[in-house]
Amino acid sequence: MERVEFLPPEPGEWPEIDRIADIPHPREMLSLLGQAAAERQFLQGYTSGKLHHAFLLAGAEGTGKATFAYRAARFLFEEGTRESAADALFEAPPPESLGVGASARATQLIARESHPDLAVLKRRYDSKVKRFRAEINVEETRDALQLLTKTAAFGGWRVVIIDAADDLNISSANALLKTLEEPPAKTVFFLVAHQPGRLLPTIRSRCQRIDFEPLSAEDLATLLNAFGRPVPDSSALEIGSEGSIRRALRKGSGGAARMTLAVERVLASLPRPSAKEIEAVTEPLRGGADGLEALSDLMDEIERFLACEARARLSRPHPNAAMADVAELWSKLQDEARKVEALNLDRRAFAMRALDELSVLVSGAER
Repeated sequence: MERVEFLPPEPGEWPEIDRIADIPHPREMLSLLGQAAAERQFLQGYTSGKLHHAFLLAGAEGTGKATFAYRAARFLFEEGTRESAADALFEAPPPESLGVGASARATQLIARESHPDLAVLKRRYDSKVKRFRAEINVEETRDALQLLTKTAAFGGWRVVIIDAADDLNISSANALLKTLEEPPAKTVFFLVAHQPGRLLPTIRSRCQRIDFEPLSAEDLATLLNAFGRPVPDSSALEIGSEGSIRRALRKGSGGAARMTLAVERVLASLPRPSAKEIEAVTEPLRGGADGLEALSDLMDEIERFLACEARARLSRPHPNAAMADVAELWSKLQDEARKVEALNLDRRAFAMRALDELSVLVSGAER
């Protein structure tokens, strides 16, 4: 089994949208499993001297995109130091990996969120209202891009990570676009995107895309073992996680397992679920952090259900129109779920509306 290296998890003062309790954050992960092709693609650009200035890291959540971004950032910072050293005059063999050791300066500074040549854009926790902001706003984007008005502190590369680019609003996306159109020298952008189709086409066109494949059951088991979490059998792991370590970690917790089973039951009974089945889904959504996690579990299962529904419609008359209905409903439910989370709206009411709309969709397909 492959060895997994990471720094001990060190949560900061405020919650982070992309941290799972007691699990290393992507900036603390030194290993990257299952994405050798992505690493080769980046290294080929670097060793050829034609490294692109912006990369769109595309794939499902929990497949290693953010881990890759921090891993590549460490690599660039360490390579920048080597390039500027006197011994760089002597020809060195090209690097074969993006790996950088735990004791390296870049590793330590990034883990402490104090590297002067790195800016990270993501949804921040608002301590006044005690919840995460709904999006990445234009002020935060402009503040992060101030990094590029300064000389690199260590004389090498500068890196900007946007995690996730899906969370940029239209103003912040346009502010980023201006910089992507005229990128400064020795600067690389990494745009983590779970749904790249939601980004502005002009942003996508200025990035080199790197696709991230779902993780294998073997890689998921290796990670779960390394994190000290129980490992289900391979078939259950593959089906339940869909290649996402984030999903595998959630499904391994008791509350998530119960919520998943409740949602599976209510979706299987559409378009006429019982009141008891509906209550089993809506009750865990009531309040607090557990309610937010339950909402995430609900959306995961709805996504899987709609994906199956879309595949089933491929064999029906006029499949494009039938599949468009599924895509339209999923987009609508995603937007509503974001508003519910951002504005602290009634999650139970949202779930009941979602089940009503899913029932209508299923009823229409049965006719």
